[in-house]
Amino acid sequence: MIGDKGVNLSGGQKARISLARALYADADLYLLDDPLAAVDPKVAKNIFDQCIGPRSLLRGKTRILITHQTHFLVETDQMFLLTNGHIDELPIEQRSAIELLDDTSETDSSNKKESDWTLNTTINDMNSIVKSEASVDGAIKWSVWLGLFTSPPLRWFGFFLMIIFMLGNEALYDFTNSWLARWSGQRKSEQRSSFYAYVYLGVTFATLIVALIRVGYTFYIMLCGSTYFHNRMLKGILYTSLRFFESNPSGRILNRASKDQQVLDEALPLALIDTMQNLLMTFGSIVIIGINNPWVLLILILLVPAVLWLRRFYMRLSRQMKRLESVTRSPIYALFSSSLDGLTSIRAFDVQGDFLKMFIERIDTNARASFILFASARWFGVRLDLMTSVLILVTAIFAVALRHQIDPSAAALSISYCINLTGLFQWAIRQSAESENFMTSAERIHEYGQLVRESHQNSNKSADLIQPADDWPSRGIIEFKDYTFRYRPELDPVLKNLNLRIKSKEKIGDIGRTAINGTILIDDIDIGCLSLDHLRSHLSVIPQVPILFCGTLRYNIDPFERFSDEECLAALEAVQLKRLVRNHPDGLHLLIAESGTNLSAGERQLICVARAILKRSHILLIDEATANVDHTTDQMIQEVIADKFRDRTILTIAHRLNTIVNSDRILMLEKGEISYFDVPDNIDLSQGDTQN
Repeated sequence: MIGDKGVNLSGGQKARISLARALYADADLYLLDDPLAAVDPKVAKNIFDQCIGPRSLLRGKTRILITHQTHFLVETDQMFLLTNGHIDELPIEQRSAIELLDDTSETDSSNKKESDWTLNTTINDMNSIVKSEASVDGAIKWSVWLGLFTSPPLRWFGFFLMIIFMLGNEALYDFTNSWLARWSGQRKSEQRSSFYAYVYLGVTFATLIVALIRVGYTFYIMLCGSTYFHNRMLKGILYTSLRFFESNPSGRILNRASKDQQVLDEALPLALIDTMQNLLMTFGSIVIIGINNPWVLLILILLVPAVLWLRRFYMRLSRQMKRLESVTRSPIYALFSSSLDGLTSIRAFDVQGDFLKMFIERIDTNARASFILFASARWFGVRLDLMTSVLILVTAIFAVALRHQIDPSAAALSISYCINLTGLFQWAIRQSAESENFMTSAERIHEYGQLVRESHQNSNKSADLIQPADDWPSRGIIEFKDYTFRYRPELDPVLKNLNLRIKSKEKIGDIGRTAINGTILIDDIDIGCLSLDHLRSHLSVIPQVPILFCGTLRYNIDPFERFSDEECLAALEAVQLKRLVRNHPDGLHLLIAESGTNLSAGERQLICVARAILKRSHILLIDEATANVDHTTDQMIQEVIADKFRDRTILTIAHRLNTIVNSDRILMLEKGEISYFDVPDNIDLSQGDTQN
């Protein structure tokens, strides 16, 4: 299984899968937007020869190739150069000049390959990375119920105060009806007394006021609980390990953060208030009926256990069906999200109908669970109606049979309450079942609130963590000692017994798929003894895919506002982006769209470089930072890094060898082990593939 958005694939593997998908389309025209940028030169050469070139699988097709790897252009029929928005066709005699723009070290004789071992290992790992969404069995845990009602800021005090308001409101309501029955049972001369009217009016008004307070306060408690659960879920997602997002698609997370949260905000409070109100009114009605016609209690003693048994039988099905309905809703969100992300490819391959069919199938699966849930609720309601109808019949029979022993007003009151009781009791039971079904949403949100924090997954306890000096790391010395690393505990190691030392201010080029993280030494301090926040805040990373957020340019290069405008402008000037500020009326506060879509790929990458310049860390990690930019931008980035980070330790992972040829040493990894670790002059890259 491939994870959401190909999270478990490298950039090169994504490119090759996309190219393979295009080959299977068997189209007449192929538009190839730099598909070879994300792979190393040797693999790029093989792909070009077998898939794109004049003797490839597409040799009979029209191919429009956009690329920065100009050494491939000599094998094209026509060549066009895009300059300042204009396209010019180059004559054949100028192609050799264009080819010289590409670094000669990137030919197939001087490149390494991404080993089959790496590819096979990754593909074998795909089968288990995406986990099925788990569904809890059994009743909702009491911890979830209590967490909802005893949330901050009032906690247990707020819960007990809510109970007091409910009991007080029910007591006033029952007293009002009892007082009315007592008033109507008096002699006509006493019925005209204003005392009964004033008491009835006062109690009725008090009942209304307390009812309004009870409803408003109960909603407040539920809102506090909903907010508490939401904040815990959000904090759990933000602080959990990145491995969680590899195995959980975004649609699954969106399902809980949207639909389940909506149930918790809107549907659950109404159902719970109805349940508690009707249960209290049911209890009050039973008390009134018992006082006025005790014989009815006999049938209640038999009826209540039967209803509770029926509810328990029903809940075993409906609770699981509600969970199943929630689980089958996640694939709908996931497909919708992935369809939006891949809309361009979906339209390009004309598979809208296939995706629509998949969407309908997932909706049907969810609808089947919903239908069974609603049908079972109707089944439960019909049987409750039958049971409560028996209570009305028995009460009427007792009222007629004992008409000489029971006061007529008391008999009328008991029958009236019994009729009300049938509706109240049935609705209370149904709403209690519905509330428990809705609580599955609270349970799912609570589960995300319990996600293990990334910092807690470290075997070292907080007491074992150390606090290094404020200027750590001051030298930037990195050392690996018998270092073995796995992507996940159940997988084979990708780094095996690594032992190497990187000197201060040294520039290291790494060609080969690596996983430089884990327990290593920086300035003789084991990073396993440092908090993750402290470690990450003292390192700088320039990623392959630039990360930009919706906001201002200044926010994206200095999110914590630690630097002045002058320092931010200086960093932008260093990467030749000051023109963005100078040509825009908002200056540093010009708006950046989500993911930086209103900027070019090169501009996005340069902003990440400017961010690293401002941070001034002693260790800089560069992960294929120039894989998706043109050679001019690549060269500029290399010059900026050489100038601004000359007194820093730099680790560069690269496919383009020209980006690391000026490194102090080059590290080559093969199957998780060190093949070479030496100065560039002592490494014969042209023979590296053969020997490995």
